[in-house]
Amino acid sequence: MNTKLFLAEDDDDDIEFFTDIISQISSDIKISLAKNGNELMNLLESEIQLPDFIFLDLNMPIKSGFECLNEIRSVEKWKAIKIVVLSTSSDKEQANEVYKMGADLYLQKPNSFSAFKNTLSKCLQMDWGSLK
Repeated sequence: MNTKLFLAEDDDDDIEFFTDIISQISSDIKISLAKNGNELMNLLESEIQLPDFIFLDLNMPIKSGFECLNEIRSVEKWKAIKIVVLSTSSDKEQANEVYKMGADLYLQKPNSFSAFKNTLSKCLQMDWGSLK
């Protein structure tokens, strides 16, 4: 499994949490980090090999995850990238909104390491074709 993913997240603790979990899941997963929406869009534009996944925080400075999601889904060459929204919110309306905007999955950030690891493992191994 040679997977490439982008993490768009501005919280240092969440970044460390996420990267620790991914390194435990597989050493073959390459993570590129963006600490705000502008960094994410610049990463996407500059990368030769597009990521398999973008894990997207909605509440980021400069450009929000909502704005990034809109932009990413409006560019043809980026439409195949799986976008997983990571949020602390369990708000169903917010989840519905990001699905309408083109997110592939909405995950509420679990508080425990093991729960988050389990969730991310399932996410990376699931049959994405069955979601459509």
